[in-house]
Amino acid sequence: MLPNHANRVTLEATVKDKWGLPVLRIDCTIGENDTMMRKDMIADMAEMLSATDVRDVKTFDEGYVPGQGIHEMGTARMGRD
Repeated sequence: MLPNHANRVTLEATVKDKWGLPVLRIDCTIGENDTMMRKDMIADMAEMLSATDVRDVKTFDEGYVPGQGIHEMGTARMGRD
């Protein structure tokens, strides 16, 4: 996902967790570019599989919602250095 200023995390004014702290409210949507990139990735994978002689390649897209993938807001640092 590309950064989008409309996507944000705020604190709920009235809903509290079991410790009495405000819970997070996550407002996030998939942008047009994200949708187009997804279609392109699906087409690229089908092309790569066909190029390696995989037969009967069929693509599908069951949709996507924020949180289904990983590293949506950047990378995950690993290691100590």
